[in-house]
Amino acid sequence: MNLELLSLYKGEIRDSTIRGLFEKVRKRDYGRYLLSVRLEKLRLFKGVQINFDFPVTALVGPNGGGKSTILGAIASGYISMNPSSFFPKSFVGDSNMIDWLIEYEAVDKQVNPQGTIKTVSQFREKEWFRDTFLRRNVKYFSINRTIPATESPLFMRSRLFGTKKKVAIESITDVDEFDCIKEEAEKILGKSLSNFRLVEVSFNKTRTITKKILDSHIIDNEGNQKPVYKRQYEGEVVVKLPQVQRLHIGGNGEYEYSEFNFGSGEASILRMISDIESLPNNSLVLLEELENGLHPVAVRRMVEYFIDVARRKTLQIIFTTHSDFALEPLPSEAIWASWEGKVQQGKLSIEALRAISGRVDKRLAIFVEDVFAKTWLETVLREKIDDLIDEVGIYAVAGDGNAVKTHTGHMLNPAISFHSLCLIDGDSKQKEDASKGIYRLPGSSPESTIFDSVLSNLNSNIALLTIACQRSISKQDEVAEKIKQVSHTNRDPHLLFNQIGLKIGFVSEPIVRGAFLSVWIQENQSEVEKIVKPILEALDLPPKRSA
Repeated sequence: MNLELLSLYKGEIRDSTIRGLFEKVRKRDYGRYLLSVRLEKLRLFKGVQINFDFPVTALVGPNGGGKSTILGAIASGYISMNPSSFFPKSFVGDSNMIDWLIEYEAVDKQVNPQGTIKTVSQFREKEWFRDTFLRRNVKYFSINRTIPATESPLFMRSRLFGTKKKVAIESITDVDEFDCIKEEAEKILGKSLSNFRLVEVSFNKTRTITKKILDSHIIDNEGNQKPVYKRQYEGEVVVKLPQVQRLHIGGNGEYEYSEFNFGSGEASILRMISDIESLPNNSLVLLEELENGLHPVAVRRMVEYFIDVARRKTLQIIFTTHSDFALEPLPSEAIWASWEGKVQQGKLSIEALRAISGRVDKRLAIFVEDVFAKTWLETVLREKIDDLIDEVGIYAVAGDGNAVKTHTGHMLNPAISFHSLCLIDGDSKQKEDASKGIYRLPGSSPESTIFDSVLSNLNSNIALLTIACQRSISKQDEVAEKIKQVSHTNRDPHLLFNQIGLKIGFVSEPIVRGAFLSVWIQENQSEVEKIVKPILEALDLPPKRSA
């Protein structure tokens, strides 16, 4: 699937579901729920707090930005998780771990039915201490979940099913609950799993134990006898340890194949869903790099599944990702960006985060509110300064407040040599300030500005607009009529170009949007010059510092 078709994918999570989950967190209507984690001192983080306003949370950021640190910090608050698994101390190079401190605020109705509980995890001298344990079922999915079954330690014993000398197969039983797992996995994978089944294989794992020779007894200070063993051996005993292994079986109706022959993404989805569906209510799911091994559409559908299962089973799910596709189904409050010891709540694309941290080869970064504003500027720059467009990065950061805050932080960062600008929408409540590099786009909302301008001169530009929309010139009267119809019925300017595309023959929204932008540029040269002027001036500035 190409990116244009991917952009047409429409999610199936209703706004009412999103609002309901927000309200559930606001009311703290959970048996157990993590409200916040504060990294008072942990690796690069100092005094940083992450609030979990939504039960499904994405942690995004560039490599080395601290996503895994935050996920490990979350896990370290719970008694079932060992902090040393996430933050081990080496005898060399880890002297700064002293006084690492993580603070938690959580809901636990069994401990405090009316309020919240607060606790800390702290590293002192040689080990981690927790003053009060948070108790909860926690399922941690590491990046190793996508290792093929043939290489996974989980299956090293079960690979020997066919070797009777090593393993005895005692029973194989179909599992009825797999129907639910298949149904959810089908929605994510986009294919039928009707011929798939889940089996339980029982076998004996053997272990050899060496028996030591008893030599004599000693009497301790309390008068009790204790045995003393010589370093000699009497013999070996083979002990059988019963084991049960679940294994997925695939098929297409004509033949079957074991999980050892699944694709890594297919197998990981089945196993994740199987594990998640088996969790008790109010459990916590932590997951590293969601997109690993998954197609972009599967990534989006997986996040939609997270939202749905969070609603059904009152789960809390927190995952790290490098994929912008994973962010699409989530509200802005459910996304936390992390880089160089800093965090910011809201939708920041991975591309924008790379710009904020100075990890792009550009001379100028421009921060805007949304994708439409980004497309508008890109279209203007291609028309006016095509030779310089590769030196400019334009980043949508979900909201005017985010745009201004991100631009301001970028300009104050002494480690970044290139400059930035912020272009807010015409109806933004933020203040325009040329001295600070904050400018305002023409008109009110960007979509309405472009649409109304082109509509006001429709009689003279309809031929060009029709061709740009990839319709026959003979259809220009029909296209004009459909555009006028949309102008009378539209209630949400963000849907204007999607509605026009459907009416004129199922033309994709990006094509219609591009057509209107091109016509607007041709008809509004003075406005175009106002947009381009500060960009050219910023490109002429010397670097903020020596690169």
